[in-house]
Amino acid sequence: MTSFFKVNRSFSLSTKIILGLAAGILTGLFLGSYAYPFDYLGQAFIGLLQMTVLPYIVFSLIENIGRLSFDSGKELIIIGIKVLVVLLSFGVINLFVLQLALPEWQSSNFFSSAFTAKPEQIDFISLYIPSNPFYSLAASKVPAIVLFSIIIGVGLMKVSGKESFLNHLSVINKALNQVNKLIVKLTPLGVFAIATATVGTVSWEEFGKLQSYILIYTAAVLLMTLWVLPGLIAVVTPFKYKEVFTFTRATLLTIFATGKIIIVLPQLIDNINELFKSKQLANEQTRSTTDILMPLAYPFPNLGTFIILIFVPFAAWYSGHVMGWADLPLFLGAGLLSSFIAPVTGIPFLLDLFHISKDVFQLFFVSTVYTDRIRVVLGAMHLVALTVIATSIAQGLFKLPLKKLAAWAGVTVALYAVTIVGVRQYLSFSLKDAYTYDQLIRQIPPRFTTDVQVTELKKAGPSPVKITGWQSRLSRIRSRGILRVGFIEDYLPFSYRNKQGQLIGFDIEMAKLLATSLKAKLVLVPANPDRIKRELAKDYYDIVMSGMPLSSELANQVEVSHSYLDLNLALLTKSYTDELKSYEKARTLDSLRVAYVARPEFVQLMQTYLPQTIGVSIPTSTVFVEKDTLIADALLTSAESGAYISLLHPEFKVVNPFPEPVTVPVVYPVGYESTEFLDYVNNWIIVNAKQGKIDKLYQHWILGRQVTQPKKNWSVIKDVLHWVE
Repeated sequence: MTSFFKVNRSFSLSTKIILGLAAGILTGLFLGSYAYPFDYLGQAFIGLLQMTVLPYIVFSLIENIGRLSFDSGKELIIIGIKVLVVLLSFGVINLFVLQLALPEWQSSNFFSSAFTAKPEQIDFISLYIPSNPFYSLAASKVPAIVLFSIIIGVGLMKVSGKESFLNHLSVINKALNQVNKLIVKLTPLGVFAIATATVGTVSWEEFGKLQSYILIYTAAVLLMTLWVLPGLIAVVTPFKYKEVFTFTRATLLTIFATGKIIIVLPQLIDNINELFKSKQLANEQTRSTTDILMPLAYPFPNLGTFIILIFVPFAAWYSGHVMGWADLPLFLGAGLLSSFIAPVTGIPFLLDLFHISKDVFQLFFVSTVYTDRIRVVLGAMHLVALTVIATSIAQGLFKLPLKKLAAWAGVTVALYAVTIVGVRQYLSFSLKDAYTYDQLIRQIPPRFTTDVQVTELKKAGPSPVKITGWQSRLSRIRSRGILRVGFIEDYLPFSYRNKQGQLIGFDIEMAKLLATSLKAKLVLVPANPDRIKRELAKDYYDIVMSGMPLSSELANQVEVSHSYLDLNLALLTKSYTDELKSYEKARTLDSLRVAYVARPEFVQLMQTYLPQTIGVSIPTSTVFVEKDTLIADALLTSAESGAYISLLHPEFKVVNPFPEPVTVPVVYPVGYESTEFLDYVNNWIIVNAKQGKIDKLYQHWILGRQVTQPKKNWSVIKDVLHWVE
């Protein structure tokens, strides 16, 4: 492979990078999941590039700001801010119009742990205020580092005898720049390693879920990078469209390959200086202005980071919670502030702000393997545009020809119109049959393999063999070799039917495990949720295993096991999604009709939070789904069960109207006079919890983790040569 890189020295760096990228893609396809060691090489290369960047930013800003007079420095900063505002306005327009490319569709997801999670608090103080500059450097708090460097530079503006110190800083900056250039020569090898690891280890099925977001964001990046920004530079400065790419092409490719702007910031500054030299416009002032503006603008929002926030409307759309026009001002305002920080921090904050499941963020994290590459390319072009335009203004090179500006704006509008219409039409076609969760949950396989014999009774009735005076329930189960388990019909995800009509679910599998532990056959008996106490008293079944939430009323009626799970109370609704998604909004409703199945005590619990709640009893949740608003405004259920119902009926959404998480334990009611059997069940629950089986079933049936787990990537070494499994 090393001979591959012994290419003709006349090849440009950008050509070598492209060859390294191509070789990496081919190697990743060949090795598949066995390409993971290359990730270490890629990370090592990125680490080398990062080595000189923060010191370069600190010394460069201090030196260049320190050389300015106070008046000239103030003027330059004002120019930079004005250009930044203009560029970010393009980002606002993009976030506004790009949502139009998302077609209408219904979607839902498995239960999200983010439903009860508190939003992460962003420490803006430590992010922007360098109370301890050494900590800020160690923690890579770039905004704080930049502020520290600016303050020191401003302080040097009025210090006499500073030239000697600034000259020493200049020498250090040149040394750091030389080191960076040496490392950049390794870029083809670094790109090869990164591409190999990415193509080999990231599942394309995961990217398939994200095609809408990836397609829209890619279109925005291409339009902004290849036309809007370079076209604007060509209109208002002396430089031609082609010249912008001639001097920045290799650096942009390096940024694409590494996913980092900061590591080639010195190289990007050199590119702009060379651009000015090509027109004989370079002088000490242009160099100094470029050296100041680029590092100064880096920690501020750029279009790549700002426009990637389109993921938030996408996440709402993907989850079925479409953001309305009323949400747009808050989204744009909060998005602008969030773009000051990395997307991996800012996007979870915005998801929480709009009550969108943060589990969707996992999809964003997967997509960053690709989107981070193009995001930083747009970010780099943003920095180029800002620096070139601001420097041109400062040097009197700025122009504003109205005809050219109108032509550029007209082409831009036309390109966006064609792109949005085209993307929307394509997505409408490709997503026509994309929703499959309603079919998927009807064919979930068991998490564990058991050979227990299962019989389902069509009609409930007392056990044919009575418990004699000397016999306990546990001894009857063991002597007969039969465990009778009551189940509630269609109580997702605990007991429901698959496509073949067989009973499946969390507690159906738990029942099989319990029967296996008792070395008994399993008899499943239909249970009426309104008559659990009576049917247990008449010995219809030994135990009820169907996700029964515990309340003081239930505990007073029957014997129950230890809790094996906690559920979160929530509402399921179709027409009142916005009104019930927060406690503050729910309180404004004059009355709230809430349907419930068999358990009025939970309506009473809800009334302690929302006194205007009116309970409406229904026999099954299916009645609400079929008639919904004719019966009630919402269905009171658990978030876990509600999520499953919404998977079958994505027009319904799970909402949390409570000011805090309201959890209830889930238990197994057992038959009367079952002390020995109850002790056995309690110990059995403890053992299965310690062995991790309950947690594995939770992830399997409720979170849908293994159900939606993608397959390994296709690879030559596995699927063609069959050298590995």
